[in-house]
Amino acid sequence: MPQLSNIVFDMGGVLMDWDPVKISLALCPDPDDAALLRKAVFDSREWGWVDAGAIAPQTVAWTAQLKLPERLHGLAETFALRWHVAFDPLPTMGELVRELKADGYGVYLLSNAGPTFEEYRDRIPAIDAFDGILVSCYEHMVKPDEAIYQLFCERYGLEPASCLFVDDLRRNVVGAQRAGMQGYHYDGDVDALRAFIRAQEATS
Repeated sequence: MPQLSNIVFDMGGVLMDWDPVKISLALCPDPDDAALLRKAVFDSREWGWVDAGAIAPQTVAWTAQLKLPERLHGLAETFALRWHVAFDPLPTMGELVRELKADGYGVYLLSNAGPTFEEYRDRIPAIDAFDGILVSCYEHMVKPDEAIYQLFCERYGLEPASCLFVDDLRRNVVGAQRAGMQGYHYDGDVDALRAFIRAQEATS
């Protein structure tokens, strides 16, 4: 197996704090209305279609409005188009990205995300350190489809087995492993991830 030389990070839940409950309450402080909006927007099947580049975020707003009372229509648009104003960075992971980069690792970002990515990308920790970035909506494929991991490796000329893919969703880690990458299911413990990577160094 090739030596581990590239660390590939997911974004939401790894570099950024994807917490739908927290985000929805930041946008709508009434807990009952926030729950209605969260279900209509974030839990909708259309939300995933935006990540796949199949529809625009505005379409999510329109479909959500069909499910909601008229008094929440404006907030439905805010949830669909401006949710990222409450999408906060996780700085400790940014510190690890820079540490790994300084140690000679290739560091990459591979994320399911829609086109609003461009509106918050500069707030992603260590965004300037990444050697490559692949965002699902521009490729019209999403994790955990093996094709997106294969495309990522082909685009950046990487041997899949030399890459460790870090994601907070187990199904996405499994997808990466099926594509030949190494995988790490991240649970929010940065030190545990750091220790795992250092352990791989010791055994190589």
